[in-house]
Parts: sequence; C-alpha cells; structure tokens
Amino acid sequence: MKKSLLTIFLLLSVCLIGHSQSYVGVFGGINNSKLSGDAPVDAKYKSLIGLNVGAQFDLKLTKSTSLSIQPSYSQEGTKLFYNVSYSKDLVDSLSLRLNYFSLPLLFKMTSTNQRFYALAGVETAYLMSKELKSKDISQDLDVSIMEMNVSLQFGAGLRIPLGYPRLFIEVRYTQGLVNITDDPLKANILPRVKSSGIKALAGIEIPLINPNK
Repeated sequence: MKKSLLTIFLLLSVCLIGHSQSYVGVFGGINNSKLSGDAPVDAKYKSLIGLNVGAQFDLKLTKSTSLSIQPSYSQEGTKLFYNVSYSKDLVDSLSLRLNYFSLPLLFKMTSTNQRFYALAGVETAYLMSKELKSKDISQDLDVSIMEMNVSLQFGAGLRIPLGYPRLFIEVRYTQGLVNITDDPLKANILPRVKSSGIKALAGIEIPLINPNK
C-alpha cells in the first residue's frame, strides 16, 4: 500500500510539473487530533497536539478551481483520561501517538479576487510508527492499529500575495471514515475508534511559470 501511495504521488507530480498553471509549495502547522467511538469503562478521549508538515502541488483546473496533491508527515493520536476514585476530575493516564505518511487529494474553490478559498477532499494515510506512553514511560503498543486510514478533509484558507510567491494560512477539519482499531470493547484499551481533528497550517506557494510574464 505504501508503494501504491508513492506511485500515485509520483505520477501526479509529473503531470503537475508539466502543466503551465501549476503551483508548488511547502507548509507546516499543528494537528489537534483525537479518537472517537467506543471508549473503555470510566474513560474519555481528549485531544493531542502534533506536527503536520508537507509539500503541495496545485493544478489549476478552471479559473476558480484547482486540484491539490499534498504528501505530508502527520502526527496524530489521542489522550485517554480515566475517572478514578481519588480524584474529582478525569486523570490523564495514557497518550497514544500515531505517525503517518499521508496523501491528501483536495479540490480548492477560489474567490474571484484569488485571496480566499474553500477546500474539500480525501486523505489516505499510511501508519509509519506508533507509541503508547504511560506516566512518562514509553512502551510497545499492545493493540492492533490499521496500517491505512482514510478520512475526509474540508476547510478554508487565505492567500497573501508577496509579489511572485504567495503566503497562505488555512484551517481544516478531518474526520476518519474507517475504524483504525476493530477490537471488542472488553478485549482492548482501544476498541473500535475513528480519528478526527483540526489542522492549523501556514505555508508558501510559488507558480512554476511567472504569471506576470
């Protein structure tokens, strides 16, 4: 599956680079992610902050729409809080970190002034590594996490022209479409759950051909 993702990325990149109205760029930001679904008894999932960095290749389809391919490194996961007898509040007990190579395919709809845009699409992600931490002690994860995750993404952004290049900032919401674990509730600390989260990103994009020429 990982080879398939890389093959798709390379083929699309060749197409984009050969197109006169292509843009290339890099971006970085944070994920505020968590799991949702079945939870262990007396437990609740809460958000975990992670890093999201990558490159983007945008192909203009029409005057107001474009297709964006964005190979990325994405840190996701969740915190697991438990209700214990000695505390009135939920206690932060476990932290699960999931590191993905992801490939979002997004359609962007741009306003007439080219400043504002909305985006929506699908992200396919391959699990590179996983880690469970408990009381500052790392240990091997004893649950089975699916290698592939598929999610919907949608959001909005703002472009800031700087002459030839453009800065951009954007916010996205991500909702997983498949269970990344599929164990019965009583058999595991992480039963059937899906991923979700919010991404806050900033970056720079440059046209492959100077539009002023």
